[in-house]
Amino acid sequence: MSLEKEKKLKQLYQLLPENVVAPSSWLAENGYSPQLLHKYVNSGWLQRVGRGAYLLANSTITWQSVVLGLQKSDESAFHVGGLTALNLQGFAHYLPLGEEQQITLYGAGKIPNWIKQIQSTHTFSFFKKPNLGNLGITTYNTGIRELQIDISTPERAIFELLYLVEKHEGITFTFVAEIFENLTTLRPKLLNQLLEACQNIRVKRLFLFFADHYNFAWAKYLDTENLNLGSGKMQIVQNGKFDKKYRITIPKDFQ
Repeated sequence: MSLEKEKKLKQLYQLLPENVVAPSSWLAENGYSPQLLHKYVNSGWLQRVGRGAYLLANSTITWQSVVLGLQKSDESAFHVGGLTALNLQGFAHYLPLGEEQQITLYGAGKIPNWIKQIQSTHTFSFFKKPNLGNLGITTYNTGIRELQIDISTPERAIFELLYLVEKHEGITFTFVAEIFENLTTLRPKLLNQLLEACQNIRVKRLFLFFADHYNFAWAKYLDTENLNLGSGKMQIVQNGKFDKKYRITIPKDFQ
């Protein structure tokens, strides 16, 4: 191997941590052509993990390594949100992350083909709504070279989860109610910003219903005076009872 090629390989090991998926587009931006990547695979320095993505040899694929690779593809495309974000931050503590096989990601970007082909112990679910801009995004340490991934704050994550109530497998009204009961420390300033930005009337009505139901201290600081909540009735669950204040159906046995 020439000195130049050896230097290039050493740079790759400095650039790419073990256990992190690297999209070929990101590698190309850093000077690694498809031909060079092919040589590295044949030489045993890289392993291909789906069309258009690579790992250093002897690396292990984790959900964190996949999300890091996804966010390298497009830093603004997707973030970890909803139930996964709540779980990571301790608000769904009765759902151990090791047993949660589904990672929920939110964003409007194009899902790369490699993530559909990758072999992982976790599955990745993508959602485009609700669209809340950049509000309520924070970072989470992956434990890989101090690298961080973008995730939703608890305030944003509960909005994302509410969007899936009675729409997505396992996300029932009662299930979300049990999680909402733990949200005692949410920040009203951010909640008001999210309520204003949220265009989904169903999500806003559900959020305010639960906020009233649990009567948390932060709920009295919510500004709902000029909030658009629509005017019609809305069925959340079938054969439920009607809540007159927020004009939604809720389970008959919900107390």
